[in-house]
Amino acid sequence: MKKTSEQQIDQSAKFAFSFFVASAGLWLLAAALLAYIAAAKLTDPLFLSSWEFFTYGKIKISQANAFVYGWGGNSIFAVSLWIVARLSQSPVRGTIFLIFAGSMWNLAITFGLLGILDGHMLGHELLEMPKEVWPALFISYLIIAFLILVVFRSRRQSVTIAPQWFIVAALIWFPCLFLFAWNGLEINAGRGTLQSILSMWFGQNIIWLWLTPVALGCAYYIIPSVLNRPIDKYYLAIFGFWCIAGLAPWSVVHHLEGGPVPMWVPAIGTVMSIAMVFPIAVASTNFHATAFKDISRVWNYLPLRFVIFGTLSYTISSYIGVIFSVPAVAKLTQFSIINEFHFNQRVYGFFSMIIFGMVYHILPQVTGKEIGTAAKNFHFWTSALGVFALLLAYLIGGLTHGVLAQQPSLAWINVIESVKPYFLITEFAFLILGFSQLVFVLNLWKVIVPNPFSCCEKNLEQKTA
Repeated sequence: MKKTSEQQIDQSAKFAFSFFVASAGLWLLAAALLAYIAAAKLTDPLFLSSWEFFTYGKIKISQANAFVYGWGGNSIFAVSLWIVARLSQSPVRGTIFLIFAGSMWNLAITFGLLGILDGHMLGHELLEMPKEVWPALFISYLIIAFLILVVFRSRRQSVTIAPQWFIVAALIWFPCLFLFAWNGLEINAGRGTLQSILSMWFGQNIIWLWLTPVALGCAYYIIPSVLNRPIDKYYLAIFGFWCIAGLAPWSVVHHLEGGPVPMWVPAIGTVMSIAMVFPIAVASTNFHATAFKDISRVWNYLPLRFVIFGTLSYTISSYIGVIFSVPAVAKLTQFSIINEFHFNQRVYGFFSMIIFGMVYHILPQVTGKEIGTAAKNFHFWTSALGVFALLLAYLIGGLTHGVLAQQPSLAWINVIESVKPYFLITEFAFLILGFSQLVFVLNLWKVIVPNPFSCCEKNLEQKTA
């Protein structure tokens, strides 16, 4: 029987997609373990205190890098490759080079995290890995991105749509961000406050201009594809895309409110952050007005349920972020644990939930196998519970922390004791998320990695019959 063009594309993407997804799953487990250790050390400072490698600072930085570059990077490569190939109606090429570059990417991250744990780290946000690993990371990224762009360049139709805009832009933005930041921080290091501004700018924009566009691109792809209806008010998508491209890079500097920087820097960030209501509203309108027209289909199709959870999380928490960028509010929350709310919302509540949905959607088409419904249901509910508990604890705990820290009559130990219950909740939330992700990865590997005993089992069944 002759294969359709979609089946041929899926077959061409099978090995590279499986490699990146399997690698992403391992990094997800590593990040989950590190996240739990970091949370546990906040409630019990003596936890693993006899191990020099497991100080809180090293563990926290390692967890962020493992999550963003390990889980985030590999999953971006996987879903981007498949979506671009499907929309371009062009097969994946250079599978050997993709796997070679992916292996180099993962090895570089491994050595980078070992360097961090050994104390050899840089002082820049999400650029903490030793400088020796960055050339390997950068070269491997360029190879992977180039091969994905080759597929995009080979598309049969010249007209492009929203998923392609966001994903291709994200692939290009990452090396641009890195080169700009690396030049200003390491090659021609800036003076004064410039380095702190540039460091924070890079760390925040890795989330806004790399992880976020890919997740939005996935949502723009899967929602109309599954519901078999066009995106509601699709003409707004191009406006939302250019708003994110133009506003997001500068909105992040509002985090410097109250810091040792010129006042106009956070002021620009505040204005841009408030203006971010426009792309947030566009995404919310496009996604939710479309999905809620067939809410039963969304609920019954688990991959889409993950995606809609992620888009709702993006909408609600982004509006909360806009409120927190207002100077009067930022003065209370700026130096509190509220920043943990922003990071975890974007990487757990938004990006990861959408990627989970996309993996569940793509996997049966690429491998011909599917993870069981019960396992996916369990993964959804435990992830939703863990994300909700985590974000609520950081949100309420951050506000409590910020308000109490403004009271000069309170001893600092009393402030910490008041926030400690919220740390206990985050520890519990990370435990739930870690268990949920373990189930996800075990089922993922069971589908991707062939069972070496399957042939023997089939022969035994035939002989018995």
